[in-house]
Amino acid sequence: MNLVESIRKRGFKKWYERQLIESHLYLVTCFLCMILVAACAEQLNFRAPGATPVIMIALVIGGGLLGLYSWRRYKAIMTVAEVYGDHSTCAQCGAYAKFEVLDWGDPPPLAPSGAVPAAAAGPWLKVRCRKCGNLWTMP
Repeated sequence: MNLVESIRKRGFKKWYERQLIESHLYLVTCFLCMILVAACAEQLNFRAPGATPVIMIALVIGGGLLGLYSWRRYKAIMTVAEVYGDHSTCAQCGAYAKFEVLDWGDPPPLAPSGAVPAAAAGPWLKVRCRKCGNLWTMP
């Protein structure tokens, strides 16, 4: 389910809450992977009999890759949630997350340097405040 459908279906507050929960689950996974990698690296002994060294190396590599993936997902989800959360308050009446999505479009293209601008976290949303009718665009 994409961002606009999710916000329309659940509302912004629920969408934002789910984004925070999901991102923090990735953060916890990353932390647990760091513990796994440290514990396995400490127990790694190439003189151990059988397949124990191979299993330990596999756990270190697997835990490291999963931890890296989890960290990247955490950062990506938090960036999107932060960008939209910062622009979810009506400037006219101060109502938080009381808006309806009227229109949306693709995010702006990447800068020539290849850097992703902060506003390019996701599609732009044209929203209207349910309380006062003010219109604004969320990056």
